[in-house]
Amino acid sequence: MASRKPASSAPMMRNSQLQGYSISGRSGAMMTDPTNPAEHDGPRDPDSVIFLRSPRAQPCPLLWRSAPSVVLGAEGWEDQIRAEPDRMLVAWGGDGTLQAAARLERPCALVAAGTGNDVAADLGLPRGVAAGLQSLAESARWCALPMSKITVVCGEEHRVHPMVNAVSMGLGGAAAAKLGPFRRFGPLAYPLAAVRALASTRRFGCQGEFVRHVVVARGGRHGGGVRIGPRGARWSEELRMGRWTNWSDLLRGAVGLLFGRTVFSTRPFLGGEIVFDRRVPIEIDGEPMQADRVKVQALSPPLLLRVPHRSGPS
Repeated sequence: MASRKPASSAPMMRNSQLQGYSISGRSGAMMTDPTNPAEHDGPRDPDSVIFLRSPRAQPCPLLWRSAPSVVLGAEGWEDQIRAEPDRMLVAWGGDGTLQAAARLERPCALVAAGTGNDVAADLGLPRGVAAGLQSLAESARWCALPMSKITVVCGEEHRVHPMVNAVSMGLGGAAAAKLGPFRRFGPLAYPLAAVRALASTRRFGCQGEFVRHVVVARGGRHGGGVRIGPRGARWSEELRMGRWTNWSDLLRGAVGLLFGRTVFSTRPFLGGEIVFDRRVPIEIDGEPMQADRVKVQALSPPLLLRVPHRSGPS
């Protein structure tokens, strides 16, 4: 088979990175080597997949209804998925659902049907239920997405979370916590929630200065399309940090958002601890929580993601 040029900027996985992965195909047969761009994953059907669905996901279309489906957050959801090792895991939702799938440390596909879908937008994956399910029925390749690990410290509690796309602190975290009523507005959900959150958020001390919002990200956007770094900046192994410190930053960011421009000036971030002067709302891939400080491990084992051959960055 002739080699195909990868359509997205996500790097292909190296042999050393594949250790510990078990990738099964139809009827339990082992797939071809995903480290070779010439190799691929063939079309899938309901007999070869298991869905990890966001609690807010739409009902499954009739054609795929026979596939096992597990709701994220339901009792024993992780064990239910681990009980089906020969099926391909499919995350059905947004960035937060993909992050949950990444915790299981197994290859997966994505039906991008969340609120922001920033990962899908950056990688050029199909968005929406119909397009996402159709992509499962098409051939694809396996790509390795660089990932990070975030240790969140809140009081005496320490929790470790994978980070697929971005962690934001301050206004972004407060907006994620208020997102619920705005989800029906689609791409406008995060900006509307941020406006709602402005009244309840204050500046906080972070790394020697007072800020309103800090983001550390690998992708080219977060928060439902808020661009990070130069236009066209996409996935890489390097992290970027951006921040808003005052009202003029927020105003420039809002104007940039309206015109699809970059809303942050960013600099490289090599990882490490970020300490706040008080407890701050944060979000990791859209999932809200509170933190006194966070520790970012810049590179952790990558996520092996199924990407249709026809996909390309948007």
